This record gives sequence, structure tokens and C-alpha cells, in this order.
Amino acid sequence: MSAVRSGRRVGILFHGSKVWISELASIFFVAVLSAVLLVLSGSIIRNEYAIYRNTGTIASGKSDRIVLTHYLEQLRRRVAIAELLCSIAGRKLSTDLLLELSDIVLTNSNQFGYDPLLLLAVIEVESFYLPTARGKYRSGAESGAFGLMQLKPQTAREVAARLEMDSLSQADLFKPEINVILGVAYLTSMISRFKNFKLGLLAYNQGPAVVSRQLSENRPLSVGYYQKVLRSYYALKRHALRLAAANGQAPLCR
Repeated sequence: MSAVRSGRRVGILFHGSKVWISELASIFFVAVLSAVLLVLSGSIIRNEYAIYRNTGTIASGKSDRIVLTHYLEQLRRRVAIAELLCSIAGRKLSTDLLLELSDIVLTNSNQFGYDPLLLLAVIEVESFYLPTARGKYRSGAESGAFGLMQLKPQTAREVAARLEMDSLSQADLFKPEINVILGVAYLTSMISRFKNFKLGLLAYNQGPAVVSRQLSENRPLSVGYYQKVLRSYYALKRHALRLAAANGQAPLCR
């Protein structure tokens, strides 16, 4: 190996091949630059992975917070319903039934899009929260309606079939979880059929055939049931507001 000078350029001879010093400097610079880029790329990749991992952690935390917030809101609403029921019908309901009914009403109001107090108003008018209630006509004869939402077996079976529920017995209508879901589903179908809440509520009570006949004959509707439910609903709202103003200090039934 020997140094070679040619003009101003300086080179090094390797086994007969001449390599210029400037070329060596370029090679060295490229090698250093490549090493720096490699280090930077590794650092960027690590940072991106850390960001991705942290983003996932943050997103998971936000999701958990949303779920927890929703759960707490539902729990708050359930307690509010239980307190309301306790203050109105506490002496008629056991604690277990009160809590069960609160949960059933809230679940069905969420599922079908009702104000829970409206469902409570219908239940209050129909049975005053007694799961074993049997309907009676003014004459005193039994109407054949059963349970919290006063369903007749034939109507209940038709609704149960639409909901693809298993075979329904008359005894099932005294079970709150079955009676309420069938009652709310039937009320919803009546409102959908008549495309009107008032007419749907009247059809729930009087039967769709009666309401259809009154409409077709242009006869005045018998709205006593509708007015009774509304009075109960607004009374429940006022009562709920009083309980809220008292910061939920009304004692739960013991």
C-alpha cells in the first residue's frame, strides 16, 4: 500500500487499485450517517410503540370510565325508583319485591324507551304494585286480567309468541319479571299500531278493537283511563322531585 499524489488529490493504493482520500471520507461520512439514521429509526420505532401502547391504555381507561359512569348512573336511577316505591307503597311491598320491581321497571324502560315513572304510573293504576292482583269489573266479577300490568292470558300468550318466549302459563303472569316485559311490549305494540300514545294507552286498557270501532264510528273516546294514568304519572314526578330535593334521605323499606 502506498500513498499516491496526482495534482491536488491524494489517494491510497490498495493492491493496484487507487482509492482517493476524498472517497474514503465520503464512505466514512455515509457510514456514520447510516449509523445515526439507524439509531434514530430505532428510537422512533420505540417511541411510536410507546405512544401506541399508551394510547391503548388511555383508550381502555376512557372506555372503563364510560362503562363505570353508565353503571353508576343506572344504580342511582334504580335507587331513586326504589325510594319512590318505598315512600308510596312500602307497606304493601317486601324489601326484596321492592328492589326487584325497581330493577325490572328500569330495565324495561331502558329497553323500550320509556320514562320509568310512566311505567310505574301504568302499574299503579292497574294493580297498585301487587304482583298477585286479579282484575275485577265494576260489578265485582273477575275480568280475567292478572299481575302487575293486568294482562289477560290470551293477550299475554300472543305477545310472548312474538317475543319468542317459551310456553306461558297463567301462573307466569304473577311473576313480575314476566308480567312487566309482556305488558310493556304489548303497550308498545298498541302505541305503534295507532301511532299515538294516547290511543295506544286506551287500546292497552280497552282493547284495540274497541278503540278502532270508536274511531271508525267517529264516537267520543272514553279517556278516563288515560287521564288516570297521567294523573298518577305527574303525581309520581312531583313525589320524585321532593325526594330528590331531600337529597335521597327518604329511608328505604325495612
